[in-house]
Amino acid sequence: MNFKVEYINKLKITLTVILLILLSVFAYFFKDFFNYFESKFIDLRSSLSTDGGLFSNKFAGADKDIIIISVNDLSQYEAANSSELNLTHWPWSREVWAKVINFLEKQEPRVLIVDLNFSNYEDLSRNYTSPDMILANTLAYYDNIVLSTALRTPYSETENVNTAKILDNFANPYNPASNTLNMYIDNKNLDKNIAYYSHTPIPNIFTNSTTMGVTNLVTYKNREENVKFSQPVYKLIKGNKEYYIPSLALAALMKKEGIGKLAEEIPIENNILKVGKHRIRLDDNGQVYINWHAHGNAYTDIPINSILLSMVRGTDYFEYDKTKYPLSFFKDKIVIVTQTYTATETHNTPVAKDLTDAQIKATIIDNYLNDSDITNKCKRPFLKKITPYKGTIITCAFCLAVIVVMLIATNMTLAFINGLMIILVYILFSILLFCHPKFRIIIDMAMPLYWICSLFLISFVLKVHHEYKKKKKIECIFGNLVSENVLKQLVNKPHRLNLKSSVQQVTVMSCNIYNNIQISKDMTPEKYVSVINNVFNAIEKIIFKYNGTINRFVGNSVLVYWGYPIHSRKDSENAIRAALEIEQKIDEFNTSLNLKDINFDNYDEQSFKAEEKYSINVKIAINTGDALIGQIGSSNVSDFTVMGDTVDVIDRISDIGNEFNKDIIVTQNTLDQLDVKIPAEYIGQVTLKSTGSKIKIFELKSSENYTDWDSRNDASY
Repeated sequence: MNFKVEYINKLKITLTVILLILLSVFAYFFKDFFNYFESKFIDLRSSLSTDGGLFSNKFAGADKDIIIISVNDLSQYEAANSSELNLTHWPWSREVWAKVINFLEKQEPRVLIVDLNFSNYEDLSRNYTSPDMILANTLAYYDNIVLSTALRTPYSETENVNTAKILDNFANPYNPASNTLNMYIDNKNLDKNIAYYSHTPIPNIFTNSTTMGVTNLVTYKNREENVKFSQPVYKLIKGNKEYYIPSLALAALMKKEGIGKLAEEIPIENNILKVGKHRIRLDDNGQVYINWHAHGNAYTDIPINSILLSMVRGTDYFEYDKTKYPLSFFKDKIVIVTQTYTATETHNTPVAKDLTDAQIKATIIDNYLNDSDITNKCKRPFLKKITPYKGTIITCAFCLAVIVVMLIATNMTLAFINGLMIILVYILFSILLFCHPKFRIIIDMAMPLYWICSLFLISFVLKVHHEYKKKKKIECIFGNLVSENVLKQLVNKPHRLNLKSSVQQVTVMSCNIYNNIQISKDMTPEKYVSVINNVFNAIEKIIFKYNGTINRFVGNSVLVYWGYPIHSRKDSENAIRAALEIEQKIDEFNTSLNLKDINFDNYDEQSFKAEEKYSINVKIAINTGDALIGQIGSSNVSDFTVMGDTVDVIDRISDIGNEFNKDIIVTQNTLDQLDVKIPAEYIGQVTLKSTGSKIKIFELKSSENYTDWDSRNDASY
């Protein structure tokens, strides 16, 4: 038996280890699968941390001072078909954009961000009346303009302008920066040929008053990543030297804070970029997660046609969405003039299936202007990703919690619920860290939930197997020793039963059939066994009625105890009630006993009264005390039994009952456990052989004296 149990335990351990190895192999070879779901979990949490989401009352909403003037395919088409605008083809002349910039600057915006693509020469004459020079002079005239550019391979000659290829994933010579930003470029030739020349061929378009800002390139290859990240700065590597150019959002921040010259150093300490009163949290790649504000358009997006029509008509207002707005609407605003293209105009983002490129750029600029401001009490702090080491510790802690709640759960249902609660707690924990303004921490969800759920299922299966084995063991041990009601309680709540050896307080009762030897001589064996079995059946029913446990049948006696496997405050009372009822039942049994089959040939009927001589007598002894309870026996045959002085006293009391013809004898220990006093006659004392201590014993009279014993509390013993 022990060999079988040991074999099953080893098999369970082996299967569990193999399963864990297989789970590890699956996690290793399907990393892309988990990365995909990790991005989905980030999307979920991002959607919960927008304006109107969790804790949104603690955050400032999208900045209403950021205004978008968008140029898209629709506006180009409408402009081409407008007789008032007289713009027949795209791209529009740079002279048109110079007029737009002058028109907007008259409205006194705080910062004007020009995010347009000037990719080719329009007028090679380069005189002061050419559209190229008109735009260049217009840009140089104002000191609040940020001109966007794209990082491309620098040109060696300004005169030889060819379309440059955008480097996928920002490979060298351009990388996101993670060190101190030294924006001074000491190589003047390199200064003339840096990335902005790939943006526009005008040699002097870059001036001391105009700040160049790198746009966030979104290509098909890295599209998904870029809607979650923005690039705060870029690193240009040429001639074994590193130079830096700000991103469009950082350029806007520098312009707003009055940091116009790129010769300044901007420190990065502990992955925190410092610009004046602004602190921007970066990751190790010089990138920062975007704080999304809305599921849809969070910023006012005005089509360029509204501005162009106001310019042509000379009105002091512009019309947008069937509403007239005064031109003073742009005063002190951050105005973004931006161009989008078909297929790149909208992007999948964590908070919206389709969000325009203009809205994304406005969101990033909002992050840099407001969420980095240490004086802004309602700022939305930048997200930071927890280190893999800390993430592993958190995952292990939750996995351990799953195992612990499985072990301490009292039943399978509770174990299942507890395991699900741990999983739910981890999900809520990761959402809280992500969304709450005091934390804003990203912890992985896909891989940790994979391990937590896997250990939950493994632990639950092992728990089910363990509970099944324990129930079967309980049924095997106590199936014939307790009542069906008690057995049902034990099977339904096996956690309450301690099957290990232990010392517990029990009330022990011995029922001994007296004068059975004489009866056995005068009855046929079949009749005698039938009579004895009928007596024991009657006794058993009464014992089970009062939730007693049959320890063993030995010859003409049965040993019973209360207090295990189910303990009750009324164990002693139940034992006494059972004893009294047994005596009453035996009297009824004797009355109805059929003596026709008894052989009277050997007896003188005149000398004996058959009714008295062949009646059944039961002597009962009851004692309460501590006893050792455990499974005693060999490896093949064993039983749960009680042992100790408490049981030994029963044998001595039973002898006294037989010798002095006392039907029910109880000890002082048992009577002390009763809530009320009952009438009992003092007999004497019994000395324990092991300790020498003495126990008082009493005789209980017939059951008629106890019909109202629940209401009697004035008797003494």
